[in-house]
Amino acid sequence: MKKQILILNGSPRKNKTTYSFARTIKALAEDMDSGAEIIHIIDYFDGKKSLGDLRDILISSEIVGLISPLYVDSLPSYVIWFFEALSKEMESELEGKDFFAIGQCAFPDVTMNEPLLESCRLFADTVKMHWLGGLSYGGGVMLDGAALESLGKKGEKIILAFKMALENMVEGKKIPLRSQELLTFKIPTILYRPMTIVLNHTVKRDAKKKGIDIEGKVYLE
Repeated sequence: MKKQILILNGSPRKNKTTYSFARTIKALAEDMDSGAEIIHIIDYFDGKKSLGDLRDILISSEIVGLISPLYVDSLPSYVIWFFEALSKEMESELEGKDFFAIGQCAFPDVTMNEPLLESCRLFADTVKMHWLGGLSYGGGVMLDGAALESLGKKGEKIILAFKMALENMVEGKKIPLRSQELLTFKIPTILYRPMTIVLNHTVKRDAKKKGIDIEGKVYLE
Protein backbone atom coordinates (compact mmCIF):
# COMPACT_ATOMS: atom_id res chain seq x y z
CA MET A 1 0.00 0.00 0.00
CA LYS A 2 1.45 3.38 -1.02
CA LYS A 3 1.17 6.42 1.24
CA GLN A 4 2.53 9.96 1.13
CA ILE A 5 4.36 10.83 4.35
CA LEU A 6 5.27 14.29 5.63
CA ILE A 7 8.18 14.19 8.09
CA LEU A 8 8.59 17.18 10.41
CA ASN A 9 12.14 17.75 11.66
CA GLY A 10 11.71 19.26 15.12
CA SER A 11 15.39 20.03 15.62
CA PRO A 12 16.95 23.42 14.81
CA ARG A 13 19.89 21.52 13.37
CA LYS A 14 19.70 19.88 9.96
CA ASN A 15 22.61 17.48 10.24
CA LYS A 16 22.35 15.80 13.65
CA THR A 17 20.54 12.82 15.17
CA THR A 18 16.96 14.00 14.62
CA TYR A 19 17.66 14.60 10.94
CA SER A 20 19.45 11.24 10.69
CA PHE A 21 16.25 9.56 11.91
CA ALA A 22 14.15 11.59 9.45
CA ARG A 23 16.47 10.72 6.58
CA THR A 24 16.26 7.01 7.42
CA ILE A 25 12.47 7.02 7.61
CA LYS A 26 12.28 8.83 4.27
CA ALA A 27 14.53 6.21 2.66
CA LEU A 28 12.54 3.34 4.18
CA ALA A 29 9.27 4.84 2.98
CA GLU A 30 10.63 5.15 -0.54
CA ASP A 31 11.82 1.54 -0.41
CA MET A 32 8.17 0.64 0.29
CA ASP A 33 7.09 2.58 -2.82
CA SER A 34 5.62 5.33 -0.64
CA GLY A 35 6.53 8.98 -0.98
CA ALA A 36 8.12 11.05 1.77
CA GLU A 37 9.14 14.66 2.26
CA ILE A 38 11.12 16.26 5.09
CA ILE A 39 10.50 19.82 6.22
CA HIS A 40 12.37 21.72 8.93
CA ILE A 41 10.09 23.42 11.47
CA ILE A 42 12.77 25.96 12.37
CA ASP A 43 12.52 27.44 8.84
CA TYR A 44 8.88 28.37 9.48
CA PHE A 45 9.57 29.69 12.96
CA ASP A 46 12.42 31.88 11.68
CA GLY A 47 10.26 33.19 8.83
CA LYS A 48 12.43 31.71 6.08
CA LYS A 49 9.35 29.90 4.80
CA SER A 50 5.67 30.76 4.95
CA LEU A 51 3.30 28.55 6.89
CA GLY A 52 0.78 28.99 4.08
CA ASP A 53 3.12 27.12 1.74
CA LEU A 54 2.43 23.98 3.78
CA ARG A 55 -1.22 23.79 2.83
CA ASP A 56 -0.73 21.90 -0.43
CA ILE A 57 1.87 19.62 1.15
CA LEU A 58 -0.52 18.73 4.00
CA ILE A 59 -3.40 18.11 1.64
CA SER A 60 -1.34 15.63 -0.37
CA SER A 61 0.05 13.84 2.71
CA GLU A 62 -1.77 10.92 4.30
CA ILE A 63 0.62 10.42 7.22
CA VAL A 64 2.35 13.18 9.20
CA GLY A 65 5.18 12.42 11.60
CA LEU A 66 7.19 14.58 14.00
CA ILE A 67 10.76 13.65 14.91
CA SER A 68 12.01 15.85 17.70
CA PRO A 69 14.71 16.19 20.33
CA LEU A 70 13.70 16.58 23.96
CA TYR A 71 14.40 20.09 25.28
CA VAL A 72 14.00 20.66 29.04
CA ASP A 73 11.67 17.67 29.43
CA SER A 74 9.31 18.72 26.65
CA LEU A 75 8.93 19.74 23.02
CA PRO A 76 11.16 22.59 21.81
CA SER A 77 9.35 25.95 22.02
CA TYR A 78 9.30 26.45 18.25
CA VAL A 79 7.64 23.03 17.78
CA ILE A 80 4.93 24.09 20.24
CA TRP A 81 4.56 27.33 18.25
CA PHE A 82 4.28 25.30 15.05
CA PHE A 83 1.58 23.02 16.49
CA GLU A 84 -0.39 26.01 17.76
CA ALA A 85 -0.15 27.73 14.38
CA LEU A 86 -1.29 24.60 12.53
CA SER A 87 -4.23 24.09 14.88
CA LYS A 88 -5.39 27.67 14.24
CA GLU A 89 -4.77 27.93 10.51
CA MET A 90 -4.93 24.40 9.08
CA GLU A 91 -7.12 22.30 11.32
CA SER A 92 -9.33 21.24 8.40
CA GLU A 93 -6.27 20.12 6.40
CA LEU A 94 -5.06 18.00 9.34
CA GLU A 95 -8.36 16.41 10.31
CA GLY A 96 -8.53 12.69 9.56
CA LYS A 97 -4.85 12.26 8.74
CA ASP A 98 -2.60 9.77 10.54
CA PHE A 99 -0.01 11.16 12.95
CA PHE A 100 3.00 9.68 14.75
CA ALA A 101 5.97 11.01 16.68
CA ILE A 102 9.51 10.01 17.57
CA GLY A 103 11.26 11.63 20.52
CA GLN A 104 14.98 11.39 21.15
CA CYS A 105 16.88 12.61 24.17
CA ALA A 106 20.50 12.74 25.28
CA PHE A 107 20.10 10.45 28.28
CA PRO A 108 19.65 6.71 27.57
CA ASP A 109 16.47 6.49 29.69
CA VAL A 110 13.70 6.39 27.05
CA THR A 111 10.99 7.22 29.60
CA MET A 112 12.24 10.81 29.66
CA ASN A 113 10.54 11.30 26.28
CA GLU A 114 7.09 10.41 27.61
CA PRO A 115 5.95 14.06 28.16
CA LEU A 116 7.00 14.89 24.59
CA LEU A 117 5.05 11.98 23.12
CA GLU A 118 2.01 12.71 25.29
CA SER A 119 2.01 16.31 24.03
CA CYS A 120 2.01 14.98 20.47
CA ARG A 121 -0.91 12.66 21.25
CA LEU A 122 -2.87 15.56 22.72
CA PHE A 123 -2.14 17.65 19.62
CA ALA A 124 -3.44 14.84 17.42
CA ASP A 125 -6.62 14.61 19.50
CA THR A 126 -7.12 18.39 19.38
CA VAL A 127 -6.96 18.61 15.56
CA LYS A 128 -8.81 15.28 15.10
CA MET A 129 -5.93 13.35 13.61
CA HIS A 130 -5.53 9.57 14.09
CA TRP A 131 -2.76 8.92 16.63
CA LEU A 132 -0.65 5.97 15.46
CA GLY A 133 1.64 6.07 18.48
CA GLY A 134 5.13 7.21 19.28
CA LEU A 135 8.66 5.90 19.64
CA SER A 136 11.28 6.94 22.15
CA TYR A 137 15.04 6.80 21.72
CA GLY A 138 17.55 7.50 24.48
CA GLY A 139 21.19 8.38 24.00
CA GLY A 140 20.75 10.34 20.79
CA VAL A 141 23.68 12.59 21.64
CA MET A 142 26.01 9.59 21.31
CA LEU A 143 24.93 9.05 17.69
CA ASP A 144 25.91 12.64 16.87
CA GLY A 145 24.01 12.67 13.59
CA ALA A 146 25.77 9.66 12.08
CA ALA A 147 24.06 7.81 9.24
CA LEU A 148 22.39 4.81 10.85
CA GLU A 149 23.63 2.39 8.21
CA SER A 150 27.20 3.23 9.30
CA LEU A 151 26.64 2.21 12.94
CA GLY A 152 26.81 -1.57 12.60
CA LYS A 153 24.43 -3.66 14.71
CA LYS A 154 23.22 -0.64 16.70
CA GLY A 155 22.18 1.09 13.49
CA GLU A 156 20.59 -2.07 12.14
CA LYS A 157 18.34 -2.35 15.22
CA ILE A 158 17.19 1.26 14.90
CA ILE A 159 16.52 0.85 11.18
CA LEU A 160 14.57 -2.36 11.82
CA ALA A 161 12.48 -0.60 14.51
CA PHE A 162 11.60 2.20 12.08
CA LYS A 163 10.89 -0.27 9.26
CA MET A 164 8.46 -2.28 11.39
CA ALA A 165 6.74 0.92 12.50
CA LEU A 166 6.38 2.16 8.92
CA GLU A 167 5.04 -1.16 7.68
CA ASN A 168 2.24 -0.92 10.23
CA MET A 169 1.54 2.76 9.65
CA VAL A 170 1.15 2.54 5.87
CA GLU A 171 -1.54 -0.05 6.58
CA GLY A 172 -3.28 2.32 9.00
CA LYS A 173 -2.15 0.35 12.06
CA LYS A 174 -0.51 1.64 15.20
CA ILE A 175 3.23 1.39 15.80
CA PRO A 176 3.96 -2.10 17.18
CA LEU A 177 5.41 -2.60 20.65
CA ARG A 178 8.30 -4.51 19.08
CA SER A 179 9.60 -1.30 17.51
CA GLN A 180 10.02 0.32 20.92
CA GLU A 181 11.62 -2.82 22.32
CA LEU A 182 14.29 -2.63 19.62
CA LEU A 183 15.04 0.99 20.55
CA THR A 184 15.29 0.33 24.30
CA PHE A 185 18.45 -0.85 25.98
CA LYS A 186 19.29 -1.34 29.65
CA ILE A 187 22.21 0.42 31.26
CA PRO A 188 24.28 -1.46 33.86
CA THR A 189 23.71 0.16 37.25
CA ILE A 190 27.43 0.74 37.73
CA LEU A 191 27.50 3.02 34.68
CA TYR A 192 24.54 5.21 35.67
CA ARG A 193 26.38 7.77 37.78
CA PRO A 194 29.39 8.34 35.48
CA MET A 195 27.08 8.63 32.47
CA THR A 196 24.88 11.21 34.20
CA ILE A 197 27.93 13.25 35.17
CA VAL A 198 29.23 13.28 31.59
CA LEU A 199 25.82 14.10 30.12
CA ASN A 200 25.19 16.85 32.68
CA HIS A 201 28.51 18.43 31.74
CA THR A 202 27.75 18.13 28.01
CA VAL A 203 24.28 19.67 28.30
CA LYS A 204 25.44 22.58 30.46
CA ARG A 205 28.42 23.21 28.18
CA ASP A 206 26.21 23.33 25.09
CA ALA A 207 23.69 25.54 26.87
CA LYS A 208 26.44 27.97 27.89
CA LYS A 209 27.59 28.25 24.27
CA LYS A 210 24.05 29.32 23.35
CA GLY A 211 23.86 31.83 26.19
CA ILE A 212 21.52 29.71 28.33
CA ASP A 213 22.20 29.47 32.06
CA ILE A 214 21.20 26.09 33.51
CA GLU A 215 21.42 25.93 37.27
CA GLY A 216 22.04 22.67 39.11
CA LYS A 217 22.26 19.32 37.45
CA VAL A 218 20.12 18.34 34.51
CA TYR A 219 19.67 14.61 35.06
CA LEU A 220 21.07 13.91 38.50
CA GLU A 221 19.94 15.55 41.71
